[in-house]
Amino acid sequence: MSSRRTLILIGAIVIGGLAAFLTMNYVKGVESASADKNQMVTVLVAAGPVAKGSSADEALATQSIRTAERRRSELPASAVVRPEDISGQVAAVDFGGGEVITSMMFLPVQELTGSKGSSIDAGNVAITIMVEPDAGVAGLIQPGDSINIMALGPVAPGTDGSPTAPLSKVSADAGTPWSLGQPYVYAFQDVKVLGVGKNLGTPVAAPATAPGAEPAPAAAPATDTNLITVQIPADQAPLLISLRGAGLYLTLNRPDYEAAPIPFISSLPSFTGEEGRSPYPAASAEAVAPVGSSGAAGQ
Repeated sequence: MSSRRTLILIGAIVIGGLAAFLTMNYVKGVESASADKNQMVTVLVAAGPVAKGSSADEALATQSIRTAERRRSELPASAVVRPEDISGQVAAVDFGGGEVITSMMFLPVQELTGSKGSSIDAGNVAITIMVEPDAGVAGLIQPGDSINIMALGPVAPGTDGSPTAPLSKVSADAGTPWSLGQPYVYAFQDVKVLGVGKNLGTPVAAPATAPGAEPAPAAAPATDTNLITVQIPADQAPLLISLRGAGLYLTLNRPDYEAAPIPFISSLPSFTGEEGRSPYPAASAEAVAPVGSSGAAGQ
């Protein structure tokens, strides 16, 4: 009997310990969940009235929208916690004040108004130019890129009465001249591309359809990549239009490209290949500069 009582006692102790362990874990879980719900989180709130269409940047600057702390349990879904998340957008609804800002309360201007003109920076206009595929970087240009626009430059009339005289050069071995076509000039530098073909890069949201109505067919993707839409100051637009017949040629720039003076070449210079040097200044400097020399690379 003593052995049986011992086993019963041990079993009771084990069951009691297990029950105590489970109870403790449950209590801890409840306390943790409660602490999580009551945790204070920094979010953006409307401190006062904000009209639909108002700029988020302006509202943040005037403290109409500012950061505040709210309990996690009181926050709506997709609450905005960083001002950067709504920077550059506009209010999609009217705010009376006190609302916690969510990601759906602010939208890009284009999505709110449906206007493609909202993608143009202030002081600029959009204008479209047409270039041949080989003159348009083979279709590699995308909305948002920076490009340079080159055009045929004027030269002196030819001796044969032609409107322009091509650049010429005398061959060193035979002494016979050969010529190049009319030279180009950099007409515009660091021009922002808004669209390629009919694609502005940021499609406008599709209009809502009535219940039961068939949705509008999706627009076919544009393939006319020879149409490049750029933004340019309004007073420069007539100059760009006047170059329509000047054989426009485009270059695609790096994101950190900075415009710099590039003189018009009116006489044919020596090519870098003739001089046995690279067209890249840094590479040329490394090739000719003695080891340990200073200042050669900057010349």
